[in-house]
Amino acid sequence: MTTILVAVHDSTAAFEAADAAIALAERVGARLRAVAVVDPEPVTGGPHPTTAIVHLESGADAALRHVLRVAAEANVPATTHRRHGRIAREILAEARECAADLVVMAVVDRPGHAIPRVGSHTMRVLEHAEVPVVVVPPRL
Repeated sequence: MTTILVAVHDSTAAFEAADAAIALAERVGARLRAVAVVDPEPVTGGPHPTTAIVHLESGADAALRHVLRVAAEANVPATTHRRHGRIAREILAEARECAADLVVMAVVDRPGHAIPRVGSHTMRVLEHAEVPVVVVPPRL
């Protein structure tokens, strides 16, 4: 295994998935690639779509910087990429483009959800991925 792709966004669950991906990369000597996808579609109909997209991009960039920092502390070589578009489609494209051997994702971790679950984006990646996908459960 040479490349592990982890999909991140600004959530505790995504950071836990990133921690798991970094630990695995460290253990097997793999490179880490972190991707954050900004999907502008849900916000383009609002009153200030440009402001909303900038906010989403800022959150994505912060998540990617966090992953780079944690990977560096573990001496794991890491790169990042922010993409725009439909989330599952962009994660799958990133996996192909970086020749990922494994994709790591988190469960849905949203306020108001009593039980974390596998979300629709993760399900689409699981259904269409050409490489194994690990879904990281939340820490209890």
